[in-house]
Amino acid sequence: MVSPEGVGKMKDKAVFTVLVADDEDELREAVCSLVPWEQIGFRLLGSAGNGLDALQLVEQLQPDLLLTDIRMPFITGTALARQVREVQPLIQVAFLSGFDDFEYAKLAIDSDVIAYLLKPISMEELTRSLREIHEKMADRLSALLPEGDAAGSLPLTVASLLLDETAAQSPEKQMQSLLSDYGMVFTPPYTLLVLSTRLGGELPRQSAALTVDQVLRKYYSVCSVVSGRRVLTLIVSEDGDARLSAALDELYQTARRVLRAECSIGVSRPFDSLRGCPAARREAEEAQRVPGEGIFRAGAEPRDAAEARRDGLSLLCEQALRMIEQRYMDEELSLGSVSETLHVSPNYLSANMKKYAGDTFINLLIKKRMETARAMLDEGALKIGQVAERCGYSDQHYFSFCFKKYYGVSPARLRRGEGAAP
Repeated sequence: MVSPEGVGKMKDKAVFTVLVADDEDELREAVCSLVPWEQIGFRLLGSAGNGLDALQLVEQLQPDLLLTDIRMPFITGTALARQVREVQPLIQVAFLSGFDDFEYAKLAIDSDVIAYLLKPISMEELTRSLREIHEKMADRLSALLPEGDAAGSLPLTVASLLLDETAAQSPEKQMQSLLSDYGMVFTPPYTLLVLSTRLGGELPRQSAALTVDQVLRKYYSVCSVVSGRRVLTLIVSEDGDARLSAALDELYQTARRVLRAECSIGVSRPFDSLRGCPAARREAEEAQRVPGEGIFRAGAEPRDAAEARRDGLSLLCEQALRMIEQRYMDEELSLGSVSETLHVSPNYLSANMKKYAGDTFINLLIKKRMETARAMLDEGALKIGQVAERCGYSDQHYFSFCFKKYYGVSPARLRRGEGAAP
């Protein structure tokens, strides 16, 4: 885990990975080959010529920065920015666009991009802009690592509620009033959750609790404390667990990428009274008895931990595969929508799908759609546009691109018998 005294050094020496996406082949190749990536603190992972390829590569390579054009075939840059954050919430996006237009600039702002660069652009100017992007990314990284000793500000009230059965029996209104001193907001109807986060094998510092709070406060009213080898977090939610998967996924990725620590997060079941804090804390800790990294929810039947984890992951991945089989024709089906239905984070589902099924979710969905399309085309009863719609593609050109990329021959040529798809 990164210590507070290492924040400054980490900021100066941070190396971020980058993926470049642009449909202009000449410009894309020039950016990849002429920018001195390593000299300015980046490591180039690869490039993509359209939004679909970029999305697949983000899921596969997990870059820190996506440098993308706005107008690209099949998936626009703004749509891509939203979708890649489902896979990797911490990813930064920079737009490189030839459209000096207020509406596009507004889209960039709405998409929370780190920079908006205009074409045409020289390699010297692009390099200078990338240095500035690196500095911004380093600042955002260091902001997640509080400096100094925060022990003096330890919220003792929260620690008492989570760890002391007697303190938790105090009147509800009194406990809420005390917690409000730490900035927590109780707006009825609210629900409560407790998280137990383990960060590698080291004893966490109180600064780790502050980092957890900085991540989760974008979603909830929270307060964290250190207890032994865990960071315990009390969450107050005004909208149930609608945002929980995204919040936990971002916390998980922050621990791995920023704190450089293995991460295990135990999650209690929701409860509605602060008197339930000690029991919820025990639930969250019990959920972590399953070995390994990941996000674990309370409520599973107690049995052998390794077997439970294997069976749980198998069931999760089988459910995701079943959804692909049953809903591949739904254009809105995505890693994000499936993970939300299954109540897990997109990144967690993606990583385990790759282990279980041997490929990423996106590639598995494309495989199902292409194999189904091939069978329909061979039958010959439907027009190509009808096949596309029945396989989840409202854009026939996008469908044809995906089909040719997958089989090496276009749907039209295949139907005419020109070329043989394997």
